[in-house]
Amino acid sequence: MKSVKVPDYILKGLKQTAVVGAACLAVGGFLFLAANTAGATFAGFHEAEETGEASHEAAPSNAACPSLHALALATGERISVDGRLDDAVWSRAASGCGFRVWDPDRGSPASEQTIFKVAYDEDALYFAVACLENDPSQIAKCLSRRDQFSNSDIVSIYIDPYNDKSTGYNFRVNPLGVQEDSYMFNDGDRDQDWDAVWQAETFEDADGWYAELRIPFSSIRYRADAPSWGLQVYRYMHARGEDTAWVLWDRETAGFVSRFGSLHGIRGIPAPRQLEVMPYMVYRTTDPSVSGPEERDDFQNMGLDLKYGVTADLTLNATLQPDFGQVEADPALLNLSPFETFFQEKRPFFVEGNRFFEHPGFRMFYSRRIGTGDENSRIRYAAKLTGKTEGDVSVAALLASTDVTADGQAHNIFKTGECTSHYAIGRFGKEFNQGNQRINLVQTGVFRKASRDEYGNYDSREAYTSGLDFELLFRDRTWSVSGSAVGSIIDPEALASDPEYVPQKSYGTGGNVQVFKRGGKFRGSAYARWETGGLNLNDMGFLSSPDELSVGTWMQYSYTPDGGSDLLNRGDFNLNLNWDGLYEPRTGFDLHSGDPIWSYRRGHRANANSNINGWMQFRNYMEGWFGLSINPEGSQRWHTGDWAVNEDGDDVEIPGGGPLIDEPWTWGGWLGGHTDSRKNLVMDLELNHYNDAAGNASIRVGSGVRWHQSSAIQHRIGLSFHDRIDDTQHLENYENPGGGIGGVSYVFGDLHQQIFDLTLRTSVLFSRNQSLEIYAQPYITTGDYRRVRELARPDTYDLREYKDNDFNIEDWDFTYSAVNVNAVYRWEYRPGSTLYLVWTHSRSTYDERRDYDTRDGFDLTMSPDALFNNEPENKVLMKFSYWLPI
Repeated sequence: MKSVKVPDYILKGLKQTAVVGAACLAVGGFLFLAANTAGATFAGFHEAEETGEASHEAAPSNAACPSLHALALATGERISVDGRLDDAVWSRAASGCGFRVWDPDRGSPASEQTIFKVAYDEDALYFAVACLENDPSQIAKCLSRRDQFSNSDIVSIYIDPYNDKSTGYNFRVNPLGVQEDSYMFNDGDRDQDWDAVWQAETFEDADGWYAELRIPFSSIRYRADAPSWGLQVYRYMHARGEDTAWVLWDRETAGFVSRFGSLHGIRGIPAPRQLEVMPYMVYRTTDPSVSGPEERDDFQNMGLDLKYGVTADLTLNATLQPDFGQVEADPALLNLSPFETFFQEKRPFFVEGNRFFEHPGFRMFYSRRIGTGDENSRIRYAAKLTGKTEGDVSVAALLASTDVTADGQAHNIFKTGECTSHYAIGRFGKEFNQGNQRINLVQTGVFRKASRDEYGNYDSREAYTSGLDFELLFRDRTWSVSGSAVGSIIDPEALASDPEYVPQKSYGTGGNVQVFKRGGKFRGSAYARWETGGLNLNDMGFLSSPDELSVGTWMQYSYTPDGGSDLLNRGDFNLNLNWDGLYEPRTGFDLHSGDPIWSYRRGHRANANSNINGWMQFRNYMEGWFGLSINPEGSQRWHTGDWAVNEDGDDVEIPGGGPLIDEPWTWGGWLGGHTDSRKNLVMDLELNHYNDAAGNASIRVGSGVRWHQSSAIQHRIGLSFHDRIDDTQHLENYENPGGGIGGVSYVFGDLHQQIFDLTLRTSVLFSRNQSLEIYAQPYITTGDYRRVRELARPDTYDLREYKDNDFNIEDWDFTYSAVNVNAVYRWEYRPGSTLYLVWTHSRSTYDERRDYDTRDGFDLTMSPDALFNNEPENKVLMKFSYWLPI
């Protein structure tokens, strides 16, 4: 038998305690002893005893998963959540142990031991986790805002209360008690915007660090009669770059939530119907961006958020007169494409739980449609019901009402505005066979009460979309077949000014089907998709360019040496092949005679893409990525537009729409990497370069720095420069009787554009509940036009000189500059209750050479002076909310 050396710092800290290796019984009666592991300060959390020789391999997918029994607290018994695991309850609770490495070398022995226990009472679930550590200097800890971990050790707990092998919750805490939570769905997808009110406290001593968590049952959805819950626990050790797990499975096995261990013993939990009310008050003052005498705009508002547990598995969220003044502004950019810009949702009510309304393959719900589009738009109220009932039926429904108020009236709840709109969406699904098969139905509707004469077609029409999707999993979730279908109806409003006008409804459909291999070293998928030209999801969803047929395939090889390589921890290498065609056959007609002048059939080629790419993590935790792409000649459907300017300066619709324009062969690639992500200073660099057969080029260089100046101060800097030459930047279509294509000249310019974008973020943490975050984004772009041409023949790249004596290409030269600054002080002064102090500063300028009397007055350089030569808008806001559980 081998003796164990006990470190001096343990002898000093633990009187009358010796750490001895446990005897391990193996086949044949041999005895083995584990040595040199830390002990625990708290009784019941010493190194666990293990029987049998430890395997260095991850368990196969069909191996028996570990299980743990949760201890029920006796009546009147309480746990003091303080990070000290000294409550008597913990000495009686069963231990979870035997953690092994998850990453980078899956299945190998963990550097340090981790022990956890679970208990519960009628109100909450409790976790105690002991992270033993021989060398406390290896414990990495960094203050950060909630849900924004960085450079820290982490304890991560996953639970699957439904035990449906598909959904669950994740609760994380670092050694300083910073919390992070998320919702799991689709057996591994993560909704990081989900937030709950729960408690976590930590403690640290010479033997390691400890975490104690209290998760109220009212903060999660569950089934009171579930015989067991799914459970998984991870411990990440940042300084080592080592992630360890309680339950392990090999990398080739598909699934995540479906592979969890089991938590038994939870019985007799009452179904909470807790009502959570969060009233808030807002004061905002605005210094507008006007020159000369200014009049400040003061604004006060109050509103209410509430959350009600209808049942243990259904939750109602509602908001009345919401205000999102603390939300960061959208990034500055200049869009020269014919497609709408997609912006991420940042408003908390719509961000949280947004994934419940997602429809695979199509964005049927784009919450940015609600309450935006006008500076006086207001959301009067919104409510949503989400959850999963018995029988594995999922429910998600949302209703919202908006209007447009007069200036200064948005705060008045009793004052009804104009252009009232109602938005509704419902998504309902059913799962079978523990989530191996599922089907979902979704329906949306937009109902508007506005005059088309006053507000136009879009803001007065009604719109409806319907959808269905399914997924079938086979062979232990390794293979799947999935698909979805959608349909849309647009119902325009009649014109009061023209009783004889009869508006016509429009219809469209779309769909896709995919076969996916989800497990193994070799993975891949093949898909097919269609969108008719009439498909329109943009009243409540987002679809940039319908009229599409596409097929494609993706193949991947995952390299996972698990310690067998001196160079790499792991890597992924991919091949993508895609082909797009046009769904709708089209014919174009002369603007004046009405004669057909061009046409093409369904399936006409649009574009094709092929690329190989890869990502690698090296043994020193540096990462690199690369890609090579080749795109054959294709066609652009939307780059010539559907309208033209006539001789009177009015817009006229082109019968049949604009013709296709070819895209030449394009090739290029990208290369990037970043330094060791475990360090306090991390740098990254990426280069993109593309050329085409016509001599156009695009070069983009991006770099970033992440610096943890201290455990409480962090900085991020992102810098990019983009230089592109495009000889077919669409400018305008002009009526040209007897000339052009069908009496229309489709005019393009040679554009040389440069873009400079800088993003700076600084976070100062005063405690885990108090932070100051500063965001700044200067953005400059210039466009220099050097030649003007028109399309000579449809569906070609043939262009000829555009001859119009009144047209000067230099008039189209432009500059655009913008600065956005945001400073947010956030104090969560009690759980769920927050005080915000916000300052926002914004300014932007768009100039064209044609707006200047003299050519010399227009500056086309990338001078930083352009960022500060106009009047800014400044806003100061204070928002106070109070979480009140009833």
